Amino acid sequence: MKLHKDYYGYYYPNQSQRAALAGLLVVLFPAFLPNLFGPLGHASPSIFSEWNAPQPRHSRLLSPALLLQSSVDQQSKLWAPLPDQRWKHCPEEPRSLSSLPKESTGYIQVFLDGGLNQQKMGICDAVAVAKILNATLVIPHLEVNPVWQDSSSFEEIFDVDHFIEALQGEVSIVKVVPIEFSWSTREYYATGIRITRIKTAPVHASSDWYLENVLPILQRYGVAAISPFSHRLAFENLPQNIQRLRCKVNFEALAFVPHIRELGETLVNRLHYPNRNQKAGTGSQDKANEIEKQGAGKYVVLHLRFDKDMAAHSACDFGGGKAEKLALAKYRQVIWQGRVLKSQFTDEELRNQGRCPLTPEEIGLLLAALGFNNMTRLYLASHKVYGGEARISTLRRLFPHMDDKKSLASAEERAKVEGKASLLAAVDYYVSMQSDIFISASPGNMHNALVGHRAYMNLKTIRPNMALLGKLFVNKSMEWSDFQRAVLDGHKTRQGQMRLRKEKQSIYTYPAPDCMCQS
Repeated sequence: MKLHKDYYGYYYPNQSQRAALAGLLVVLFPAFLPNLFGPLGHASPSIFSEWNAPQPRHSRLLSPALLLQSSVDQQSKLWAPLPDQRWKHCPEEPRSLSSLPKESTGYIQVFLDGGLNQQKMGICDAVAVAKILNATLVIPHLEVNPVWQDSSSFEEIFDVDHFIEALQGEVSIVKVVPIEFSWSTREYYATGIRITRIKTAPVHASSDWYLENVLPILQRYGVAAISPFSHRLAFENLPQNIQRLRCKVNFEALAFVPHIRELGETLVNRLHYPNRNQKAGTGSQDKANEIEKQGAGKYVVLHLRFDKDMAAHSACDFGGGKAEKLALAKYRQVIWQGRVLKSQFTDEELRNQGRCPLTPEEIGLLLAALGFNNMTRLYLASHKVYGGEARISTLRRLFPHMDDKKSLASAEERAKVEGKASLLAAVDYYVSMQSDIFISASPGNMHNALVGHRAYMNLKTIRPNMALLGKLFVNKSMEWSDFQRAVLDGHKTRQGQMRLRKEKQSIYTYPAPDCMCQS
């Protein structure tokens, strides 16, 4: 089994491999595993309590944070937009007839797995590969997500007509293969070895690799299907027009379908104008006036990435007691079979190295130290939090004006996206892009995608200093004033300042200088 590297450089199975492992155990232990771990390894609370409702772990910091008052000057600086950083979208170059696509060499199909943001990167790379090969791209096929069981198609997430129109003149794109290639389907490639399927595309392959290995198949058969196709195009040694095309796809061509944008806009409006949605008698005019004075019409999005996978893989202690430690250790052993090397370190060592995801309590203390107060409008962008409401109760105490999709929109308004992980993630992505400030509790695909997109739009984005925060939270004697001073000093340059892409870094996280121009 070929493993993948995680954010910290350790190897782990991908979602498909984890699902396969869980499925194998279901076969081997049909009566035991579903009761102990639930579907695909998620704990079943009906059998045992795998964690004790965690008490606040940083009470010495929490008490003063709850009493925090911010000055008008602090609030003004906190919510101020980023200054002009002299990096702009590059102007469109006028296309000559010679730059337009020549006669197509054939049809390229790609099959993408992963979540929404991984699929977005794959789509961008697929367009770039089609350009390199002078091929016609077939709208990519999105695989069923094995963890979330989401079967959403490209057409259910993205505006296909806008996608094709935005890239007209750059790449030829069709919705389906012509009738003579109708045999070239996902099912066809799943039932045997096929000469038109390329399974050997290396991770971060060069443009030359595609010209040498895929172009001959296109020229001979008229169609080529590349699967798997995650991270299959390098970030280095590509022509400038290919790099800029990737960014154009990511930041301009991939627009969500209208009903996702409409729901997103509904949520944004209710976050910007909360008083319009207050029921009579639910709040005093004094309270409304206070909200108006502090961060009026503004909101911050918190991507709270704290699911069971992340908690278990981190090998950190999150305050849930022995039951939680045991449950996470069992989950880690079942899914990763002892290959989580971080489990060799103590909790304190991991925290000092910045390798522990921030808990909801810790991200709340970070936000408070940065100057956000109990009048801040906070939107929670997240799927199910490990530990449920008990885990986020401290965060809610710090930020009582905390909302999510369910609190802001009715069941009827959410009907078209409910139960579909990719569509729900798309709504959160839309709301995040419209926010005044975005912050993610831990690195990941959603974090990376929004950091890059917001950098492209020059929007304020706070990146937690994980190594600093780990050391601060380990220090059990630190007082609030020292904690706040250290947090403010450690995040002065982590609020959206442009960072230029380094070698091997993703163009989707660092769009400058490849996709942006200095003004």
